Amino acid sequence: MRRKTALLRLQRALGYRFADTELLEQALRHRSAAHEQGVPSFERLEFLGDAALSHAVAALLFARWADATEGQLTRARAALVREGTLASLAERLGLPAALELGSGLDVENPGAALLADALEAVLGAVLLDGGWRAFRAAIARSFAPLLASLDPAQLPLEEPKSTLQELAQRHGNPLPVYREVEVRGPAHRQVFVFEVELDGHVIGWGEGSSKKAAQQEAARNALEALGNPATSETSD
Repeated sequence: MRRKTALLRLQRALGYRFADTELLEQALRHRSAAHEQGVPSFERLEFLGDAALSHAVAALLFARWADATEGQLTRARAALVREGTLASLAERLGLPAALELGSGLDVENPGAALLADALEAVLGAVLLDGGWRAFRAAIARSFAPLLASLDPAQLPLEEPKSTLQELAQRHGNPLPVYREVEVRGPAHRQVFVFEVELDGHVIGWGEGSSKKAAQQEAARNALEALGNPATSETSD
């Protein structure tokens, strides 16, 4: 009964009611639970949702940010679909309470990477169940508050790896180099630590639940160490 209530709340938050509830169940089933039960996990739906989400958010930004440059649109999209943003959105939608995890995972603290993956799977399920129009409506409803709070002036720090690379190119320096420093924690809850080197000097460190997240955090810290230099849009 508790999980049924969680599923209903998630659908209300999305603004979409599934015709095929088994599809929603699959979208919320981690591979650990799928292995124990011998049924499909959310991984294929995650693949579909990831690709469709990128396209839908791009279309949403294109329509609402009429004066934005290509670079601003690219950074805004990256900020909206990155792991941390998706995990926060999953929390707001009440997705964690509906997750189905294996016995070896912490249901109280599944982690940002798992929440982001599950949200993409749920969105992929919306696309299969209701088609593009329903999918686009769910994206618009879910991402509108995030888009409204996005500050164009802060976009360089929203996609720091790209910003740091552009900075290096503008000054004629070699591209930044990212190195894995450490991996902590059990296999299902790993924390990656990376450093970033620019022009022969290590200028930032970062950690995250994925290698990409750790590299982004290292780049963000590097930009802050450099005084948050503004990026130009002259190349867009």
